[in-house]
Amino acid sequence: MSRLAALALFVREDLRDTVRERQLYLLVGIYVLLGVLLTYSEGRTAARLSGSAPPLTAGLYALFSMVTPLLALAFFASAVVEKRSSGALKVVLGLPIDRATVVFGTFLARSLAIVAAIVVSFAAAVPVGLALGLPVDPAQFVGVVAALVLLAATFTALAVGLSSTVRTSTRATAAAFGVFVLFFFQLWAQLPRIALYVAHGFSWPATTPEWVAFVDALNPMAAYTYLVAGLFPDLEGGTFVRPPAEPTFYQTPAFALAVLAGWIVLALGVGYWRFRTTDL
Repeated sequence: MSRLAALALFVREDLRDTVRERQLYLLVGIYVLLGVLLTYSEGRTAARLSGSAPPLTAGLYALFSMVTPLLALAFFASAVVEKRSSGALKVVLGLPIDRATVVFGTFLARSLAIVAAIVVSFAAAVPVGLALGLPVDPAQFVGVVAALVLLAATFTALAVGLSSTVRTSTRATAAAFGVFVLFFFQLWAQLPRIALYVAHGFSWPATTPEWVAFVDALNPMAAYTYLVAGLFPDLEGGTFVRPPAEPTFYQTPAFALAVLAGWIVLALGVGYWRFRTTDL
């Protein structure tokens, strides 16, 4: 069996696992419920106030920017480690499937699951929004969906990487919670400032060096915010990152795209590096 055929087989079976475990149904249900309820609420509010209705994608962008990292980490942090604990991985690796296929295939399968949930949710929100008079900008709609897909893939990679690294589901869940707090609540932004404070003799320098803002931009949530802000400046909310009025090169959409891709590669690479020699 070729490596590509083995990968396709594993992805198909892992997707079936998400169906058997009701993960896919639950993800789709959560996204659709939240998307439709928010769209209905915004449409009714705009009609009651007799004002200009907000674009359909504005509210969905703000809501799903918060929800997507949390759901990706919560649902997929145990994707690999649970199979290890149950002994299923020994069966899988007894087939012509190697450990790299397990890590990368799990990432692909779980990414497809959450991407399907996002796409179905937006598709369900469109007729509700149109019926209530919410305008839909096709370019913005497609762009926001694509950005959310990339965000989902990034945090799915982080979840799978963590799951490939630790030995128990409890540790995977705790690590996933820590990752969410670190990136979403901007604790990442404090790390270079703490390093600067210590390096400066436990005092603050008169000016903040440029590298601090550069490190800030390496946060995947910051990169995601800069990506969307560069493409659709009128969209706001969803993260605790404020895009600058005059972005530098590391706050541009192109650099942000590279940062998100880098996190996917790094998370899966570290996860595989640890997983390839671990004792099952």
